[in-house]
Amino acid sequence: MAAQVDGQRLDDDEIIGFVGLLLLAGHITTTALLTNVILCLDEFPDVAAALRADPGALPGAIEEVLRFRTPLAPSMRRTTREVRVGEHTVPAGRIVLAWLASANRDERQFTAPDTFDIHRAPNPHLSLGHGIHFCLGAPLARLEVRIAVEKMLGRWSGITVADGVEYHDARGIVGAKKLPLHLRWA
Repeated sequence: MAAQVDGQRLDDDEIIGFVGLLLLAGHITTTALLTNVILCLDEFPDVAAALRADPGALPGAIEEVLRFRTPLAPSMRRTTREVRVGEHTVPAGRIVLAWLASANRDERQFTAPDTFDIHRAPNPHLSLGHGIHFCLGAPLARLEVRIAVEKMLGRWSGITVADGVEYHDARGIVGAKKLPLHLRWA
């Protein structure tokens, strides 16, 4: 609200629009991240047991879920100048679709990229963007998911995914929009 560019501030309508965008964009991706954590814990029950034994490993687990099941797989950008990508030249002004899920499995960046490893370090995934395109809500999303998963692991000794999972269209959001669970109280 206090930001200025060349002495100009956002007016009230622009601030309301910006806040609305942040809330909507942050909600769907954060809920997708949370469902992806649950799906990974169901797929890798040894990780769920390890996190119950050592909740301090949860931040690393969340980073690995971000890499392994990227909540927002595609990222579109417009080139500002001609750029070379591999053997191809992309002219200025073109829309480029980067598939972050693919970048997060790049064997040149990640040892055993198809292995789910909550202790992966470093973990330079691109799920939350990079540079000027880094997600403003990243710290909040990480905090919300960490708190939710800590509460779930503390409350239930067993969390398994039931039949009837419905997924978002993976060309946009990667995660469940309906995630029925079987829960066993701790």
